[in-house]
Amino acid sequence: MDEVIATARLDTLPVQARTRRELARVLADAGAPLGRIALVVMSDPGLALRVLQRANAVEHRHFRREIVVLEDAIHMLGTRTLAELERQAPLAEDVLDARRLEHYRRGCGRALLAALLALDWAEFERDRVPAEIALAALLNDLGELYLLARGDARIGRYLEMMEHPDVLPHEAEYVTLSASLEALGYGLACAWNLPEMARESMRGRNARHPRPLYVMLATQIARHAFAGWRHPGQGRDLELVSELLGCDPATLSDRLDRVVDRFNERALLYGLTPLEALPRAGGHEDLTWFDRPCAASFCLAPRADELERAGAALSAGRIEDRETLILDWLHGLHRGLGLNRVVYAVLDPDRRTLRADQLVGTDFEPGFNRFSLSLDRDGLFARLMAAPGALWLNATNRAELGDQAPPDVETLTRVEDFMARSVWVAGRPVGLVYADRRSADCALDARAYQGFLCLSTLAETALERLAAKTPPG
Repeated sequence: MDEVIATARLDTLPVQARTRRELARVLADAGAPLGRIALVVMSDPGLALRVLQRANAVEHRHFRREIVVLEDAIHMLGTRTLAELERQAPLAEDVLDARRLEHYRRGCGRALLAALLALDWAEFERDRVPAEIALAALLNDLGELYLLARGDARIGRYLEMMEHPDVLPHEAEYVTLSASLEALGYGLACAWNLPEMARESMRGRNARHPRPLYVMLATQIARHAFAGWRHPGQGRDLELVSELLGCDPATLSDRLDRVVDRFNERALLYGLTPLEALPRAGGHEDLTWFDRPCAASFCLAPRADELERAGAALSAGRIEDRETLILDWLHGLHRGLGLNRVVYAVLDPDRRTLRADQLVGTDFEPGFNRFSLSLDRDGLFARLMAAPGALWLNATNRAELGDQAPPDVETLTRVEDFMARSVWVAGRPVGLVYADRRSADCALDARAYQGFLCLSTLAETALERLAAKTPPG
């Protein structure tokens, strides 16, 4: 994906013909309020991106910080420039074939629904700038929209796989893209100088912060709604929204229905089928009933070439950046060994906590991305951090060790089997690497564990070398 990002042009993203017609009608009304104009722009991510980037490229004495709200951007540029930006953009109906156009329209619709959800939740929470969160949600699926507009055949295969309700996005990415849509979106957001909130909401580790988490969850709930509320795991996402807003399931369901109704008014204008309301179940006090069992449609196949590439990169000693080093290591575990979810958590010795620093294979799991484990109680993780060591919790040792794993581990991961290894640099613990295969249908095995240990040892040595090169202080 590095080549895609390096050659990416914002002009690749088209504007929909319906946007052109609606914007012309709104701008013809001299009394149209700014909020109405902004809603038209927000309904089309391609146009919103152009407006946002142009506004942030202009030096203006009244705007000394980056512009993070569409209304501010439109107000600064003026309606004449807005109309010019729209006219200069290619039309989706001209540059996309019928199948890609259908997917692109749905992708834009999902983005709008995510923005409306995020806006509603931010207003409910009395956020200082709700429209900033809404804009970040609108752009959160930038990687997917860009590949569609670019005509990348891989994204078509990805979306075809995603039409099956039991295929999870992580697995579809692994099979069809060999890359992360989240990482692609983040790379594009950085290359195009998008606002910090939009960029940082594309990084899973920021799920520990409420504002990016609203963006991530809005993107997820929009995905569930567009799939007809059929995805396994959607109840966990809804439970997390309910927890963040501090409201009961009935109140959340009512708010979701109002936002979906508002979206459906826009959907008809953009040729989209109106969405169904959230299903209800009388007498339930939580949303866990909404989840359904999901057998793995397939297991991730280990890739020997990826494992070898990661091992060679870590051994060569040429990586000069800690984040790159850790991501190379985690990608080696994910792709090279077929481990679904891989996390490197850093140790906070003062708070005795392990907190997610880098994650791979978890793009669509906001709850899991909040990975944080307390070491206050004695147990498996506390002992791993007290002395160098590793662990593979499985059927053969679960009776002996299972009750020594903190209860919040299984609550967080929702798996019984996992691998973990402490990481020590300069004679002290600095973090822990964790990996699992998410589904019991894809069991961990001895070969994966040996690969996990081998690659993690190489990574620890590489971190030692990097630390030795870094001046103290």
